[in-house]
Amino acid sequence: MLVASLTLAASPARTQSCSSSSALLASLPAWNAPLDRRVSLHVRDISMRDALDRLSADARVRLSYASEAIPLDSRVCASFDSIPLGEAFGVLLRGTQVLPISAGGEHVVLTPSEAPGTAEQHEQAPRVLDRVVVTGSAIEAPARRLTVAMNVVSGAQLSRYSEGNLAQALSDMVPGLWVWQGAPTSLIAHYGSIRGTSSFGSSYPKIYVDGIELANPLLITQFTPETIERIEVIRGPQGAALYGTDAISGVINIVTRHDGSNGGPSTVARSAVGAASSAYMPRAAITQDHAVTLREGSGAQSGSASFTSGGVGEYLPGAFVRRTTGSAGFRMVRPKLIATGTARVFASESADPSSPLFRDSVSATRAGQVIPQSVREYTLGGSATIIQGERWTHAIVAGFDGSRVSNLADYHTPLPSASGPDLGTAGGNANLATLRVSSVARLGDAEKLATTLTFAGENSLLDFRSQPETTAALTAGSTVSSVVRRWTSAGVAQANVSWRDAGYLTTGLRVERNDAFGSNRTVSMLPMVGAAVLHDYGPLTVKLRSAYGRGIRPATTPMRETAWFDPRGQAQLLNLAPEEQSGIEAGMDLFVGKTFGLQLTRFDQLASGLIQRVAYAASVEQNEGSLPGEPAYPELQHHIRAEDRRISYVLQNVGEITNRGWELRSELNLSALALSGTFSTVDSRVRQVAQGYVGDLRVGDRMLEVPAKTGSVSAAWIGGGWTSSVVASRSWDWIDYDRIALAGAFSNSAQTDAELVGQQLRNYWLKYSGVTRLRASVGRSVFRGLSLTLSGENLLNRQHGEPDNVTVVPGRTLSFGLRAVM
Repeated sequence: MLVASLTLAASPARTQSCSSSSALLASLPAWNAPLDRRVSLHVRDISMRDALDRLSADARVRLSYASEAIPLDSRVCASFDSIPLGEAFGVLLRGTQVLPISAGGEHVVLTPSEAPGTAEQHEQAPRVLDRVVVTGSAIEAPARRLTVAMNVVSGAQLSRYSEGNLAQALSDMVPGLWVWQGAPTSLIAHYGSIRGTSSFGSSYPKIYVDGIELANPLLITQFTPETIERIEVIRGPQGAALYGTDAISGVINIVTRHDGSNGGPSTVARSAVGAASSAYMPRAAITQDHAVTLREGSGAQSGSASFTSGGVGEYLPGAFVRRTTGSAGFRMVRPKLIATGTARVFASESADPSSPLFRDSVSATRAGQVIPQSVREYTLGGSATIIQGERWTHAIVAGFDGSRVSNLADYHTPLPSASGPDLGTAGGNANLATLRVSSVARLGDAEKLATTLTFAGENSLLDFRSQPETTAALTAGSTVSSVVRRWTSAGVAQANVSWRDAGYLTTGLRVERNDAFGSNRTVSMLPMVGAAVLHDYGPLTVKLRSAYGRGIRPATTPMRETAWFDPRGQAQLLNLAPEEQSGIEAGMDLFVGKTFGLQLTRFDQLASGLIQRVAYAASVEQNEGSLPGEPAYPELQHHIRAEDRRISYVLQNVGEITNRGWELRSELNLSALALSGTFSTVDSRVRQVAQGYVGDLRVGDRMLEVPAKTGSVSAAWIGGGWTSSVVASRSWDWIDYDRIALAGAFSNSAQTDAELVGQQLRNYWLKYSGVTRLRASVGRSVFRGLSLTLSGENLLNRQHGEPDNVTVVPGRTLSFGLRAVM
């Protein structure tokens, strides 16, 4: 880390700044009010944004600046007492072409300077790894010290996805993560790969919004670009030592904007209307997306509120989707306190008809019917960071997240279930209350040997219940709701040791008590260890890193209870073992300032106990003692009509799965042009099957629905009042069921139930070659505050083939949008 000493006429000041020095302020002999007010600051490794906000709060001034001119996410280390505010700004803003100017009264403006930059400033330009992030540590910390691969999707990148499709944004920007682009009428996310698979049909990362954990991560499918500052993503089980149960695949932290309006109240209004083609309708379906965001205050004290509404019309007969989101937040900064609050409400409703690609419909009873399904989600919480001094920082996060799901169509089984013939739907609710308290101590000398110790405690209460939503479910015998209440208590200890800010060692252990792990175990120990070495060669930064971690997920989760059709509550009754994953990653990061970046990672993980819904024949209700796959009355297994079929499912732990592969991400920023690309390979295979397993997998098989390769390329250009972007992404080579052939076999009376389950299902495996997505947009600023945008989605007009051969999505979609800033 660079260390600069600054001696001021007023008083001595010691600074350790992560930015470079500048002589821009040397020619200013005195400071006008209010820049002459005395301030003090003692900080290590906080963001430039927080440092500026704390100074303005201490001096009681209103601070305005253009965020593009200042590296707000870069780390700052400084310590000074009772110096003029103007000189304090000079300490923090070295290496930037910005000057503090008094604008009268209590107002200070950080104004870009015309002075040319020096060679030294060019050499010491802000670096990507010097940015401050919140994922991977209890409080903000520099990404420089992380020993795991983390990717940050910035607000500028998210702004290219005005429709707020989270699945598309993550698949395009994050290597090793692929979300299937399902039908818009499907209200839950469908992750195809997060470094392979960590479950069957329910692989997902643990998701936080401003540090508040979401009860059901699969329900967050949309975002409002105007409200998001960035999204931080860690893949793999390495984050479980800090984040605990359910972080088996990784962690996503959505950080919302709390920057105020840098002046008076501001309003951003956006409206877009489009048309989506369809091969199954005589006319195009109308798409709509509207948003209004209000923001007021400065970085030191701000508030915001946003409302969005949108939907897709009838791209299939009877199909529609409507969604509405409301959110609000505040931020308050004091010299020793930073407090934030977040509230969010999301509602979505859709009608999800049967696929028109079924030749022999397996959903005959749904013909002419469209069952409305809905999702309601709400999040409320806040955080407080207390700066006790330069060494100790304490943080408290408290939050509540809940969801309500009704009539959610369940298409994640190869065949309809006897428990709810053709009308299998899931429903229920989940509520999660969390309280997390942490303390961080910074010890030692940052120039030599330094240690950061983290101690944290967490308690949470998860209450979820599944409910029979349909007459068919009641007929199947589900007469009461399945209710689960789960208390979780955990303690975390983590140590981060750095040597000369160039070598880093991280070790951590989370000890968690959770009754959902099964009758034989209630306590889990989740370790993590990682190391990294880093060196700066002028503007070039090279980092080598490696990390090991282990994660765990209970058999009973809100996703399985409320988004899978499980009317008999098998996840609880069968006392299944939890799903686990452990593994190592190793890689290299290479950055040239903020101009060029390259990240390469190799991962090798072992997942065990993964839970699959295994089909078995039960043409007549099974006798006591009969096994799955062993019909009670074989003589009745011939010449069965489709409506008389009795295919049931049992949840089983499969065995062990290996996930191995490579991840690559690169980016190049050249003035107005930004280029980026990702590429990933994964080999996800069955290593061992559990005793008594009666499903269709064998040792050596590839896991279903996991693409062998994924990749994307994107380009964005801004200049002369124009903005444009184009993104192409592709997944290659995966295996899934031939659902059209299965539908035909299901309707064929000559085939017995036993020929459609177990190892016989392998006859209906189909290799899918791949699918390419292409989207583009172009915008023009008409005059100050008003811009127009023309965007296109699914420009290749591919309506099916992802992830199976029956899912249908809207075709080529063109939309016209208007955005006004007031």
